[in-house]
Amino acid sequence: MRFVKNNIFITCLNIWNIQKEFEQQMIRLQDIAEMAGVSRTTVSNVINGNTKRVSQETIDKITAILKEQNYVPHMGSVMLSGHGSRIIGVVLGFHYAHGMQSLQDPFVGELVGTIQMETEEKGYYVMLIGGENIQNVVDIASKWNVEGLIILGYTEEQYRKLSRKLNKKMILIDAYPEGAYTFQNVGVDDYSGGYQIGEYLYSCGYEKALFVAETEQDSDYYRWTGFKQAMEKQGKFCSRSRYIVVPGEKNSRLRKYRELLPRFLEAKALAFSSDFDAIEAMNFFFDEGIKVPDQISITGYDDSMYASMVRPKLTTVHQDVRQKAHVALKRLMKLIQGESLKELNIKSPVYLVKRDSVRE
Repeated sequence: MRFVKNNIFITCLNIWNIQKEFEQQMIRLQDIAEMAGVSRTTVSNVINGNTKRVSQETIDKITAILKEQNYVPHMGSVMLSGHGSRIIGVVLGFHYAHGMQSLQDPFVGELVGTIQMETEEKGYYVMLIGGENIQNVVDIASKWNVEGLIILGYTEEQYRKLSRKLNKKMILIDAYPEGAYTFQNVGVDDYSGGYQIGEYLYSCGYEKALFVAETEQDSDYYRWTGFKQAMEKQGKFCSRSRYIVVPGEKNSRLRKYRELLPRFLEAKALAFSSDFDAIEAMNFFFDEGIKVPDQISITGYDDSMYASMVRPKLTTVHQDVRQKAHVALKRLMKLIQGESLKELNIKSPVYLVKRDSVRE
């Protein structure tokens, strides 16, 4: 019983401290209001982004004073004020990518880093949430009163389960429903990227090129579909057997490469569904004494920062990861502010970047 009482006391003490900080914060708001010649409510509205009824001139004036006074709102005060928490949750639907922690993947790292940077520029905070356990997302997002979620790596079914339990604004990234889109998604034209790679390799004479991926679904599948269509453009047939699925765990993946080595050399060209796997394979071939691109040509997908650092430089499909993050955050902010978005799926274009890993 004593333990319970102590916990109640600690909770009350914490609330009292936050309330005191809130009162101090209100005094500062009054000072800023007097400097700007406006009401305290107007200053509070500008700080919390409720500016629909505030003129741009007033917004600029208050913003300048806030910057001059080095004003930083206290998190507890913001939450007690009844306005939003100013927290954006970034949900990672997978703990591992390519057999390593997901944040180690160049694509994931660049995406999350861009969201974090742009979110802070808008005066918001980022909370990274592990999303494999849906209830975990519900609990954290509810307790911290996050204003919206950007979700990477969720299937349509996972999104449905989450949305039934959690009433928050959500933007998904690279989600692929079975039918038409019924939720907000930001992605890229995966089919076009696969087609461009297939068309390029075919034009270089690699009519038996293989497509290598870690899954048979979502982005990998759409990239394969584009690749297959390009290979069949001249009336040829590209069989399903040319879609090679390799394990997600690194050592198992390398063993698979060794097992398929004779077939790889016969095909003379491999189109990987990611830069990571393409670069890993290039290192594998180097260790095996096989020269890229003299003996085997390699292409990737994403155009990560490592694509131009590896030797030979990797030919790949460029997708603008930073732009994808920017668009996702921008659309989420519109939803948070009460705007409606007519278009459900934003599909960014991609383009082929020719470097040195393909022998023409």
